[in-house]
Amino acid sequence: MIILRKKETVADPTVIAENARLKAEVSQKDQYIGELKSELQKETTKKDELTGKGKVQYAENANLKAENSILLKDVSTFKATEGSRKKEFEEGIQKVANAETALKQERDRVIREDEAKKEKEKEERNRIWAEHETRVKSILSELCKSPQYSFPYWDNTNPPIEFGGRFKPDSLVEFLDQYVIFDAKKSESDMQGYINTQVKTTVEKINSNPKVFKWVFFVIPSESMKSVKKYWHHEQGYEFFVLSPEALDIVLTTFKKIKSYEIAQKLDPQDRENIVNIIASFDQHINLRNTYDIIASKMGVDVLKKIGVLKNDLKDEISLKKNNIRTPNFAPTEVQSLMLNTESQENAMEEIISPKPEIAPENVKIIKRISKK
Repeated sequence: MIILRKKETVADPTVIAENARLKAEVSQKDQYIGELKSELQKETTKKDELTGKGKVQYAENANLKAENSILLKDVSTFKATEGSRKKEFEEGIQKVANAETALKQERDRVIREDEAKKEKEKEERNRIWAEHETRVKSILSELCKSPQYSFPYWDNTNPPIEFGGRFKPDSLVEFLDQYVIFDAKKSESDMQGYINTQVKTTVEKINSNPKVFKWVFFVIPSESMKSVKKYWHHEQGYEFFVLSPEALDIVLTTFKKIKSYEIAQKLDPQDRENIVNIIASFDQHINLRNTYDIIASKMGVDVLKKIGVLKNDLKDEISLKKNNIRTPNFAPTEVQSLMLNTESQENAMEEIISPKPEIAPENVKIIKRISKK
């Protein structure tokens, strides 16, 4: 029996290497094919996207063409109306130029009028200031001469002998054996500063003259009063007052009142005593009467409070009755006759104290017959 054995073949290294190379090459080809498929897929996607974008751009292009057509029409319309608009623009520029010219002319006119007004006001102010001293002297002189005041008056053209030196105030008014100074003051610029300076220089000029009253008056134009912030000054025992000419009347009225009081101080001792006694009696009587009235009023209030203890029906009846009572009125003629005549008051009180008895008419006839016998 013959046994056959398979012949063991020995692998050829070259074949093995070739086979491995081919497998590797196939693997690379497969990988490459996969990459190509991926690229193809991407390109397909891009193509689809581009196709979609192309459609969108086509639509947008159509819209742009439509808008362009509209714009072309607008341009045509604009060109057609450009001439008229240019004309309107030029006319507008001309109007603006005319308005600027008119505005400048109006501004110049207002400036001229304002300057003319200021110049006129300055001239008027200068005139007022130039006449201020004369006006103050005239007003003060007329007031002092009036029977209402009757104050001796001097001006700087004819001062009292006590003022014969270098100090000659504008006006002097004799008051309680002294002289009150009235000086007219004016300043074109700083009136307050000018007044402050004049206070000091005037005190130096007075030089403690015993004949000068302790009140000094600076009279300034009425228009300048608003520029003064301080109307009263005290300097070395003298009082300085700043006022307008319109206030001179009030000052002299005050002097008159003071003078009347000073005259009263110089009354005869007996007359003075009589006046003092009368005033004291009036004071006592008024205070006593007020005291009695206050006490009586309190008593009356206490009496009225006692009504509260009554029953409500009685209080209501009293209130109703009180509301129906008319308030008594005093006849004006009767009041006036009693007020103006003390004798009438005494007679009225006498009738209250001692009333006359009433006599019957028949008794009057009997008395008349008896008196005739």
